[in-house]
Amino acid sequence: MLHTPTVATAATAGIDRDRPVVDPGDRKGPGQSHATRRQFLKVAGIGSAAAGLGGLGTLSWRASNQGVFEAGQGSAYAAWGDWDRGRGPLALVRAAVLSANPHNSQPWRFHLSPSTIDFYADPTRNIGAIDPYRREQQVGLGCALENLLIAGQARGYAPRFTLLPDPGRPDLVARIELSRGAATNVPLYRAIPRRHTHRAPFDTSRTISRETLAALGRAVADIPGAGIVWITGDSPKRQVGQLIVEGAQAIVADRQQSVDSFKWWRNDWSDVQRFKDGMTLDAAGLSPLLTTLGKILPAETREQNDQAWIQLTRDTAVKTAAAYGFVVARYAADSGQRVSGGRLYQRLHLTAVDRGLAMQPLNTLTERIDREKSTGASPRFADAVTGLLAQPAWQPLMSFRIGYPTVQPGSSPRHPAEAVLV
Repeated sequence: MLHTPTVATAATAGIDRDRPVVDPGDRKGPGQSHATRRQFLKVAGIGSAAAGLGGLGTLSWRASNQGVFEAGQGSAYAAWGDWDRGRGPLALVRAAVLSANPHNSQPWRFHLSPSTIDFYADPTRNIGAIDPYRREQQVGLGCALENLLIAGQARGYAPRFTLLPDPGRPDLVARIELSRGAATNVPLYRAIPRRHTHRAPFDTSRTISRETLAALGRAVADIPGAGIVWITGDSPKRQVGQLIVEGAQAIVADRQQSVDSFKWWRNDWSDVQRFKDGMTLDAAGLSPLLTTLGKILPAETREQNDQAWIQLTRDTAVKTAAAYGFVVARYAADSGQRVSGGRLYQRLHLTAVDRGLAMQPLNTLTERIDREKSTGASPRFADAVTGLLAQPAWQPLMSFRIGYPTVQPGSSPRHPAEAVLV
């Protein structure tokens, strides 16, 4: 069994021992409400944008057509309201489909019987050159597995699972056997519908204490095959943040990665409701005004979207991160360890939400590591991350930022549980 790397060491975790880190309490940031039609019409008097669309009538029509007043509503978001409905194995799948996953691609399928759930990867739902070796896909599958296990425990099951049970079926990720048990893990189960990828600014007036990070590490210490390394010192944080931005710039400069990423962007409200997947403006962490304008103005090109992403990565994600984390494994190419890493991330995120914290994956580093390997390019990012982690026995599976939220993040569209059954 692998063990979680030690958290509280300055050399390996980036913690600055000479600088006290304080946790000023559990104060939560203010909620972010969606704009009402009356509020929007006030905002609509912005001159050039309204004129460019032919006046307020056209502007209001496009606002309605693009779902400005229906954010988080419709069939694409029904799974968030149905998450704990019903009984039996299907109820566990309802929780599983709300897990973190790459580009909101939702690469999973489930086969149910009264006492067993077979959990499959859907190889058709991959994100191309962004994830050439399916690292992120398998991590995302681990996230779904953890949600399913937590839901089972909270609903009075004692789930037992076998990873990759059939060598002849590499798409069969896990077989979960359900027997009755005592209800456990209820707080994490209740956090499932509140867990979202948080792309808005974090509260820069609040730092995260060593004790809080250590407690988060203990919450995932029993997951075999994966570990967590924290980066909190000012200098290490600057190095990680700069490298994350450079990773985003390298992805944008790589046309195939840019194209494959943009395929999952859902700008039109009709596409959001039709596909029920992908990345959306409502979940982008923008202000209500910018979200509204992004919906009613003409859609951005791929190139414009890329530049906006770089700016958000640099000026929001990196600039306001209280700390960074790396989910690591002994052998990052091992499918089982990748799934375990996803389990770790999902449980960590749920635990963070339960403590009033927010998290956002920032995977440009591992995306560039795999892209460089797949194209035979010089391993610039692999070497840089190895140097930053100073943990030669551990390899990165994914990276993320953590901090205290300033707003309530928007939901992502999801396929209902019934749509992912086989």
